Amino acid sequence: MKLLFSGLALLLIVSMVSAYEWEVVELGGADSANPYTGGTVDVLDNGLTMTAAGGEFWDAKLGGTLALFKGGLSGDFTLEYTITDHTNDPPNNWGKFGVLILEELDPDSAFVYVQASLPSNRPDPSYGARIIGRDAPGVNVNIGRSGTGWLPLEWPMTHKLVRSGDVFTASISMDGGTTYQSLDDGAGSLDNVEFAFADPMIIGFAICGKGANPGVSTATVVDIMIDGQVITAVQSEGKLLTTWAELKR
Repeated sequence: MKLLFSGLALLLIVSMVSAYEWEVVELGGADSANPYTGGTVDVLDNGLTMTAAGGEFWDAKLGGTLALFKGGLSGDFTLEYTITDHTNDPPNNWGKFGVLILEELDPDSAFVYVQASLPSNRPDPSYGARIIGRDAPGVNVNIGRSGTGWLPLEWPMTHKLVRSGDVFTASISMDGGTTYQSLDDGAGSLDNVEFAFADPMIIGFAICGKGANPGVSTATVVDIMIDGQVITAVQSEGKLLTTWAELKR
């Protein structure tokens, strides 16, 4: 397996206690389960706006736009973030946005994904807010694929992902993080998964558009916090984030 990187886009993030950089990756391509043709990442004062044309985080080959913490994250942590807007064009496409953790930087990788998936009011296992994944390379989602997820989705919506050892627990808040509710619906949708990811983990935000022609999904995430510390995005060297790190097979 050969990984080809054609340019690297790094975005410096500073907080009260740490400094991070984003690594932006176009994962997959024409051979993704839903062909992925590219996307964008725009830098905001307190977050990111991301797009993806096509792609999917459900089937055997992943495809989508990623903004990863460069160097990954290690150890236990609490990651919180607020999605202020998420739209699809056309509206009935299965666009997804959320935090993605990969075992390898590869479209076939095992993964865990905290998704917010549109359409926002359709009672189907593919939609809603939920934690999903797969425990082996190159197979369809086999973790958290039953149940209906949290519906309907409303914006703004705050997510929390807690890592404690090998257990990842996700919850959702509709009041800006004051109170959180479980994603477990009692019918198969989970609020936690167990997966022994090696440190440092490959982790960041990920978006896909799915649908025909292809579908385009757009989402904005703000107020990103790690262990209660707000991180603020600033562009490195004053340049726009326009180059890509591409991953092709």
